[in-house]
Parts: sequence; C-alpha cells; structure tokens
Amino acid sequence: MMKNYRNFLIVGTQRTGSSALADAIANSDEIACGWEWTQRVAPWKQIQLANLGLDGNFTSLKKHHQQHMQQAVTKRCQWLGFRRLFRASDKWLIHPRFAPALMLDRLEAHIDWLSKCRDINIIHIVRNDNIEWLKSKYVSRATGSYIGKKYPQELQVVIPIDKAISRLQSKEWIDRRLANLNQTNRYIRICYEDFLAQPRQVTVATFKFLDVETSTQRGENLISRQSQGLASDYIANYAKLEAALHEKGLLASSLPA
Repeated sequence: MMKNYRNFLIVGTQRTGSSALADAIANSDEIACGWEWTQRVAPWKQIQLANLGLDGNFTSLKKHHQQHMQQAVTKRCQWLGFRRLFRASDKWLIHPRFAPALMLDRLEAHIDWLSKCRDINIIHIVRNDNIEWLKSKYVSRATGSYIGKKYPQELQVVIPIDKAISRLQSKEWIDRRLANLNQTNRYIRICYEDFLAQPRQVTVATFKFLDVETSTQRGENLISRQSQGLASDYIANYAKLEAALHEKGLLASSLPA
C-alpha cells in the first residue's frame, strides 16, 4: 500500500535556479523532490503521469527518474513533489499563449489541474533580472552546459533583440499565469536573486512553507552561478539589448509583489 504523501510542485520557466532549489529542499529527509518528470513526455500523458508520481507510484516514469526517486524517498519522507517548468519561446504570433512550445507543455491544462487540486502546494521560482536570464538561456545553449559546469570566460553570444523581446514577453506572461495559482493553492514565490544571495534563509523559508522542521536538514544549502562575470561580459551586443529592453519596460520582471 502506497503512503499518503503531501504534495508540492516547483513551477516556473527554465533557467531560474529550480534545480538548485530542488536540491536545497531535498536536503531534508522529510522531502523528496523529483526532476522534470514530464519533460519529453507526450502532452496527453503529462498530467496522468504527474498524478501517479505524486501518489508515490513511479512505475510510469522513465527509468532514470524511477531510480532517482527510489533513492530520494526515505522512511521519514512526508512530502513528495517534482519540477514542472514551462518554455518561454520567442516563436509565437498575436499572443504568447499561442506559442507551439506552450501548447506542447500544456500550460493552461496544468493550471486548470492544479487549481482543482488545492492540496498541491505551489513553489513558484522566478528570475527578476531579465538580461541575466537571457544570458543564461543563450550561453547555456551555446555551450551545451545546463547544470553545474562553469561557462568559459572568453565566450560571447549575440542575442537577437526582436527574439529576446518576444521571449521575455512570453516569460512574463507565463509567470503571471502561474502567479494566479495563489488564489486557489497554498503558494510561495521564490526570487532567484534572493536565493543566490541568501540560500540558507530562502531554503528555511521554503521549509516553513511546507511545515518541515529545519532540524531535519542533512546538509548545507549551496548555490553557485555557472557564469563568472557580468551579463555584459558574455553578451556581445549588450548595450543595444539593454536599451531595447529598457524602452519596452522589460529589464526586470513586472510581477506584482
């Protein structure tokens, strides 16, 4: 018989520090946090798979996810969750909601599902500095390094301004839609920049949100940036990009506090 776990989801867009946050809260032996279980899963199977996994049934997950959860779930585990990130694409017309990537990710279906499952707690991680976010998107793609490895200091990328604006408009819309879950579910918003500056304090706040004792923590909360310099060090057209985003009011996230 499967145990009756309490559930949470870490949601947001990609490149927002969700992996580091998941690792930090999983330092508690009361919490098991999965990776992106539904990534590269057929759209019509995603929510069904998520429901099974949150019940502690991992048989439908891909093998590496099963192995990870078998190690992560201890006898003291009370909380079970995973990361569900949505793609902020620049490929859309009329409105970001019509981006093919979001249709495949089933953003609206997930929001509808979560708003009806009010016992699923929402941890929403956002990245406020939009130029840093763009840098992370483009440099990680150029290097093929998404977790852990440092970026080469000498690397520079050119970020197409029109595509950057479209991508940020999508990011802003996704985060506003996810923030509306605070009306139906227990909800906490984590700012990546706060987490980077004060990892322990932010992790403790997340533990308190989940009603988990910080004394159950197994290790330190560590988060390190992959970049070793400023965004201007990595973006060859930084000045033009900054000016364009300033004109559009897109330098920083516009989510209300």
